[in-house]
Parts: sequence; C-alpha cells; structure tokens
Amino acid sequence: SFASLVMTRLLVRSLRFGCLAIALAAVSLSSKPVFGDRLLAADPIKPMLPANLREVSVWTRALGKAQPPSPWRVAPCDRSSKAPMLCVYDRKALVGTVELGTYLISSRPDLRQKLTAAGIPAKANYAAPKYRKQVAIALRDWVNDYYAFFKDDRKTEYGDSITFASQPPVQVSLGKLTGLRYGFSGIKQDKGIHEQRVGYVAFDGATLYIITTAFDAASETGKFKTLEAFQRFEPHLAKLVARLQLPIAKPSR
Repeated sequence: SFASLVMTRLLVRSLRFGCLAIALAAVSLSSKPVFGDRLLAADPIKPMLPANLREVSVWTRALGKAQPPSPWRVAPCDRSSKAPMLCVYDRKALVGTVELGTYLISSRPDLRQKLTAAGIPAKANYAAPKYRKQVAIALRDWVNDYYAFFKDDRKTEYGDSITFASQPPVQVSLGKLTGLRYGFSGIKQDKGIHEQRVGYVAFDGATLYIITTAFDAASETGKFKTLEAFQRFEPHLAKLVARLQLPIAKPSR
C-alpha cells in the first residue's frame, strides 16, 4: 500500500542519517514484517550483544595481537563511539574505522528464517558440523538480501546517475569461522567511484558476526575518509580478518 511504501522510505532515510527514534516508530507502525527482516539483514539498528560481550571491548577481544604491516596500525576506538569500532591509522594519522557487530541469533529473525529454508530444523544445534553446508547457503542468501536492499535504496536516491555493482560473495576465514566476504560499489557516470563497501559475515551457531567498512560520505560509522586510503587498506583488512579471535570465547573467571 501507499502508506507502507511511505513508512518504508521513512525508515531507510532515518537509518541513513541516524534518526533512531523515527526508525523505531516506523517499524512499530508497519504491518509488513518482511521489510523489517530485509532491513535487519542489510543494516542492523543496534547490536544485541551476547552476555559474554556486554562488559568488554568487543574489538579488544576479537583483535588479540593481530596487526597489519607497517606503516598501518589498528586499535579499538574509544568505547564512547556509537558502535564497536576499530580505528585504522596510516602512520599516526587516523584514516578510517571498521565496525564489528555481534548479534544473538534470537535477535535475527531474518537469519533464522534462512537457516530453516536451507534445511536446518528450527530447534537444531546450528553449530553442528553436519549443518555447515546449510549455514553457508543461509549466509549467501543473507548477502543477497543485503545487495537487494542497497540496490533498491541507491536507485531511489540516485536514480540512473549511479550504477550499482555488487561483488560475488567469496568464502573466507573470519578467525576460526568460515564466512563470506561481500561488497559493492556505486559508480557515478564519468566521475568514477562514488561509494564502495566491503563486509565480512560469519555465524558460530549462536552469534552472527558482521564486519563492515566503506568509503561513503553519508555513513556515520565504519568508513574511511578517502577512497585511496580505503583501497590501500582493504587487502590488509582481509588478512587481519582471517587472524581475528573468532568466535569470541567466554571470559575466564
């Protein structure tokens, strides 16, 4: 309906500019749960932290001693930031941030639906080795939803002035987990890349891990100041992700 369409667009815009209250109001008014699932798959509003992560720096736990080669350096950002951020430095200059979201499966109806559709019984142990293939299928479906969401959003915002070009998801390691690398570019006619994003996603059976960064002036978190810095660091990010301490273990007592 027209009303649902209006609320959908309101939700997209409010998320893009960080207006959480408006976004939540739009969700509560909508009678269509489908978009909510797509929205969660594409750009979650607020991470639902597992109990063992609520009082710790997520990036401190995940990073361990991993570092990119000189002159790059990474360190968890100040915990006052809006989301768990990893600060990226080129020599001493802060050039970008990388966001790490951790989400309990109970907070992700979108992923639960995809796991069920892939053939895993609703109350099964998602971490069981026999379900690895089904988990991989569900994650690829999740990435496809992510692409569909952003392609539609960018088409609405930019029309035909920017071409949406997605990358086929690639199986990669996120620490000890097997997940996917994905990303897309927004290419402006005759002016090159307007926006570029890269993400990594993995699931340990209880928690969904989403690592994202971008070159995008409209993003509030998880972004680089320049396209040049983003593209120079991205190969190092791929190697860094493979060395993370994932899954994040419960703290020792």
